Amino acid sequence: MTALDPTGRTDRINVTHEWGVLKEAVVGRVIDFSVPQRLGGGLPGSLRFLPERTREDLPRWAGRLWSDADPEGYARSVEQIEGLARFLTGRGVVVHRPRELTGSELAAYERDGDRFSMQTFVRDPMIVVGDHVIESALRLPARFKERFGLRPVFAEAVSRGARYSVMPPPSPVPVPALASATGPFLEGGDVMVLGRDVLVGHGRGGAASDAEGARWLARLLGDEYRVHEVPISEQVIHLDDGLTAVREGLAVVCREQFPDGVPAQVADWDLIDVSLRDAVNLLAGNSLVLGPGEVLVDERLTGLAEALTARDVTVHTLPFEAVTAFAGGLRCAHHPLVRELDT
Repeated sequence: MTALDPTGRTDRINVTHEWGVLKEAVVGRVIDFSVPQRLGGGLPGSLRFLPERTREDLPRWAGRLWSDADPEGYARSVEQIEGLARFLTGRGVVVHRPRELTGSELAAYERDGDRFSMQTFVRDPMIVVGDHVIESALRLPARFKERFGLRPVFAEAVSRGARYSVMPPPSPVPVPALASATGPFLEGGDVMVLGRDVLVGHGRGGAASDAEGARWLARLLGDEYRVHEVPISEQVIHLDDGLTAVREGLAVVCREQFPDGVPAQVADWDLIDVSLRDAVNLLAGNSLVLGPGEVLVDERLTGLAEALTARDVTVHTLPFEAVTAFAGGLRCAHHPLVRELDT
């Protein structure tokens, strides 16, 4: 077991398996934002991964603050993210939060007066593999600023001996041109750690990570890990929209999101299927694993909870429907700093 300091914090950063025991994590925070005015004319194809209700709402909300356009949804999102933080803290998980962005940071990467900012889905602007902590390269320019709020977490990780790397920041491009932007791009929602095997999803629609990002990670990790590229459908944004490794030998999958088939590393496991519609609209394939055979799922997913329980998985539920409206689920809203298999 890893030694603990007086605050309960473990003494080293280490993420070994998707299903390792979660001991320390970053949990996102909800901030208000202005819905870009340009979305009033409709959403570009590069945002096709958004849930149906959000694709319908955003054009009507164009040019308005989220909290004004949808005050109930905004308030629920705040409460649901805070509820996740409370749940994990109550289990003894050491929880970090990103600091608030400054005014100048919030204004970074504005376009035509639009101010779009998020700090909810901390999975994406950072990646932890073993003791490597990486500031990733996000494809959507407005999301680049998210790393600033995580810098204190990165600094503490370095003080605890983590190996720290920063990906080269990509050149900003307009949202309609995201698919043709030049990377490397790598987002944490596309990265899964299965021991020494690391899966990296990259979409054919050009919404997030790309093959160059996967190769960048492979070079960084070297021979210590095997990095596997996993093509995913343009209908989803990240690999974890439709893949949750619950324990070794058991996973939740959306087969439709894998044009070349389910990744070989999990293909012979017991697989619980979810549909592409549910993966996109309910984030049904995106749950938070607490340890081998213990998982936290969205309370709406009663069928999934029953299927997991039938396989001797301990299932916890939380409301999360307001958060998933922005194409991120429970896995997206946290990032592990220490997740290990107890020995």
